[in-house]
Amino acid sequence: MDSDVGLRMAAQRLTVLLAEPRYRRLWQVRSSVRRAELPRAAIAAVLAAHLFETGEVGVHHRARSLENRVGRALNGQRLSDRTLELFIAAFLLTTEHAEELRALRRGRTSGHRLVVATALAADQPMPRRTARTLQVAEHHEIGADRAPRMHLTRQLLEAVEATDRYHYAFDTPHAAVAVLAGGTPTTAFRVAGGPIHVVEIALTEPLLPGQTVHLEYQTVFAYPEPPAPEFRRGVSASVRHVALTVRFDQAALPREVLRGRWASVEATEPEETFAVQLVAGQASVELVPDGECVVGFTWRW
Repeated sequence: MDSDVGLRMAAQRLTVLLAEPRYRRLWQVRSSVRRAELPRAAIAAVLAAHLFETGEVGVHHRARSLENRVGRALNGQRLSDRTLELFIAAFLLTTEHAEELRALRRGRTSGHRLVVATALAADQPMPRRTARTLQVAEHHEIGADRAPRMHLTRQLLEAVEATDRYHYAFDTPHAAVAVLAGGTPTTAFRVAGGPIHVVEIALTEPLLPGQTVHLEYQTVFAYPEPPAPEFRRGVSASVRHVALTVRFDQAALPREVLRGRWASVEATEPEETFAVQLVAGQASVELVPDGECVVGFTWRW
């Protein structure tokens, strides 16, 4: 796995872990803020208390001096081995969680959270579709650098023929994929003659025609520079319900966000747009599609 992708994967996983009750209680008692984001000041206070208890800093050391370090770590901008070990020790992370973070930070796969990244197999044709999507929910996050940081997908799939595979296709090589539920990624390849990349996921249980499975996977990005300011999804006629959310880092809030509908996946501009308001840095839409369409968000910095 590319080192930048590994860093972002580790940062994203650390953020998720710190929100879990067993670790959350350590920083929550130091925070009066109630918001979606993790409070950097409270997390920095936990780290500072650990450094004081171990004698690494004196009584006059200010926790505030660690806030930028916390911010860079959780944003995936910089997470050194030393900083990672400080988080592990200060929050008393379990051995399993600590080893998972160390493996991700070094760009390796980690236990059941197998990551498929830039190590691609030879180019292949686009696989035949063996399952269709009935429901999909996607959460897309934009980082402080104005580039996509993470994308979480939850799908309800229905087999259209007997199958034990699902093929997740996306249009960038700057990504790593972890399957969280419903299957295990086995290989990644580029589709011959185009920009599409595919991760093949072996389903937990084989499906017969008409059987369904819930699949959940996470994509973490490491773009060298921000791509087009949009998040959109092509929806097939089989989809009964779509829920899309885009969330922006507080350091990179756009001037304007528009909900859009495009004529096709090839179209560069939406054929219709509606202005939307951000709430806590995010915008959401749910809809019941009326057939094939391309929907999503676009924004202006």
